[in-house]
Amino acid sequence: MRLPAGMFEWIDTGDPMPADADTVIVRERLLPQADGSVIIAAAVAGHDAGKRNVRAAGEDFTAGEVLVPAGLRLRPGQLAAAAAAGHATVAVAPRPVVAIIPTGDEIRPLGSRLRFGDIADTNSLMLVGRCRQLGVTPVVSAVVPDDPDALAAEVRRAAATADLVLVIAGSSRGRGDHAPAVLAQVGGVAVAGVAVRPGHPALLGHAKRPEAGQAQPGDPAGIVPVIGLPGYPVATAVVFELFAVPLLAAIQGCHPSADVVSARLDRDWTSPADVEDWVLVTLTQDANNGVRRATPARRGAGSISLLARADAWWPIRAGQGTYPAGTQIEVRPIRAV
Repeated sequence: MRLPAGMFEWIDTGDPMPADADTVIVRERLLPQADGSVIIAAAVAGHDAGKRNVRAAGEDFTAGEVLVPAGLRLRPGQLAAAAAAGHATVAVAPRPVVAIIPTGDEIRPLGSRLRFGDIADTNSLMLVGRCRQLGVTPVVSAVVPDDPDALAAEVRRAAATADLVLVIAGSSRGRGDHAPAVLAQVGGVAVAGVAVRPGHPALLGHAKRPEAGQAQPGDPAGIVPVIGLPGYPVATAVVFELFAVPLLAAIQGCHPSADVVSARLDRDWTSPADVEDWVLVTLTQDANNGVRRATPARRGAGSISLLARADAWWPIRAGQGTYPAGTQIEVRPIRAV
């Protein structure tokens, strides 16, 4: 088919359609001729075929349509969609600030030369990485010794600017565990001990902001939530996932991620029926049928290597403790930093 000169117009991708045209033929199908005409090299199957190359007004989204609902953590594509709809700015919640307070006479900053009985402050490092994944700003204190006055002073200082305070260790009943008494002194304790394994000694409470004038928007009472985390690394991670993650999502006005994947147990498993049991699992693909297999890790709340090797968490609700091999379960993947 030949189109003589003057019977068509050249346009580029993204150009508006000429007022008297309704069909676009891609240039790869055209053979320009010396006299200004073009030959359509491949047949156009009917009138509608050319309209495949035409984008109609309102085709992407219409006036009044909700492009980005409230309560989402914005992705780059959602920002682009908002800009395409004419929004040069969007209203967002500020990044929450999480104060992380490591405690213990035996805890040493990372990079320190350790003596017998010393423990490197790896829990703070782990929590910093997880906070950044959640889009919040972590602020780590210097290690606080097992001194109630020092801990109280540091919690008060952190509460002046933080949206959430995490106190690592000191929440149990050892001679050097002062977090429950300190939290009661600087604010209040709502929960002392939870039916979770690992993580039973967790504390939930609040601290008062040092000055009433520092109350934040949405915080008219001038208080800051405080979570006391057990010192064992796996227990620290469990309590953070169980309590801090949904709290931080609520502060930001969104819902915590509910990413889960299905897998089949590769062995029998039994958990205590009276607690919620968080089990670390590794995931592998069965070469024969492609089914994802879950291997529960051995017990060990203090084992950092379990966290390093695991692919997912398997939260087992209280009262559901016995699972035969082959049971299909849902696990929560552990994200890379």
